[in-house]
Amino acid sequence: MHFGPGPGATTRETSVTANASARVKDSGVTTDAPDDSALPDFDPDVIVELDLREELRAGIPPLARLTAEADRLGPGGVLHLRTPFQPRPLFALLGQRGFLHHSQPFAEDDWSSWFWRADTPPERRAAQDAPVPSHQSPDDALDLRLLPPPEPLLIILERIGQHPEPFDVLLPFNPDVLCDFLAAQGWTATLMEAGTDGVRLRIEQENR
Repeated sequence: MHFGPGPGATTRETSVTANASARVKDSGVTTDAPDDSALPDFDPDVIVELDLREELRAGIPPLARLTAEADRLGPGGVLHLRTPFQPRPLFALLGQRGFLHHSQPFAEDDWSSWFWRADTPPERRAAQDAPVPSHQSPDDALDLRLLPPPEPLLIILERIGQHPEPFDVLLPFNPDVLCDFLAAQGWTATLMEAGTDGVRLRIEQENR
């Protein structure tokens, strides 16, 4: 079984702009996947992290380790896989084992894919468990740089669903996919600062 990037894969630097969809299309990166399921709003505590980026770049076959982790995944658990490309062969393989999946790029060489059992999906996250402030001005940034995906995305989406005020977030890099999620909700992300320790984004409603 070949587990690697498809033919014609390209990489180049991108930055956060208001037109993320056009940028991703122009770069050749696609988020389409066979039978891709919507990502549930699950509690981050149920995530099992598996980062295979370095192994794949070094040419180390990861399939045995991955299937072992998938077989150990308990009811309601979510396996979060990090790869330098979209792992399309795994979707059918784990689908035969009863898993649903969702994948998104956080950079052109940094893909996150989530797998969960179709018969025992993760429960929805309780609202009181979400670390979202009741009010925040743009000068008080949410520092999400040390959180693993998809926690920053989940926190941001919950924040915009509860409060209309603009706010700033600190992230480790420019997350292209965030702009697509925000645009679907009528929000934008503007790059305010960029440095060696990450980026600062202003998130606000469109036409504000």
